[in-house]
Amino acid sequence: MASLCPLPLDCSETYGRLTIDTWSLHTGAWCAFDLSTLTDSPEFRGENILVERLAGRVARPMLTDETTYTLPMLFSGAEDRTGTPWTSPAGGLLANIRALSDRIVEPLRDTDATLPATLEVPDPDDPDADLTYVFDVQPLRIVKELLPGGYARGVLTLRVPVPDPLLDAPAVPSP
Repeated sequence: MASLCPLPLDCSETYGRLTIDTWSLHTGAWCAFDLSTLTDSPEFRGENILVERLAGRVARPMLTDETTYTLPMLFSGAEDRTGTPWTSPAGGLLANIRALSDRIVEPLRDTDATLPATLEVPDPDDPDADLTYVFDVQPLRIVKELLPGGYARGVLTLRVPVPDPLLDAPAVPSP
């Protein structure tokens, strides 16, 4: 996967590419550089129970539950998401963070709505191909730490409702 991310981190070394509601998380304005957690097992709920007159606990089925993921990110104030340079890196940085938040976090605040997401990850069976997962997410928040020079480190927190499509739905090979 080619890098679209001219940040201090080489985004071509990331595990996959994520798009939320048609907005790529791999641009010159921001970069989600560790997507590997999105393929981790989902959360489960349920517990084994005690049954009178039986020794120990009896196994009960565990149910897939909504799962919350945190994605580390870098933000830059050099340009906007389309590649247009900002005149002020500090102002551009804040504008970029606000644009991403306004697009994917704020519209869902205080609702149970979701946004469509697409995750492309390398195919373990074919190094020249990608697997594509399509699923719904609830972006919850962006937490940031401003750095000198018009950069910021951040974390995007996403919730994936039940069922966890990364495990329950088959992947679709990319063309």
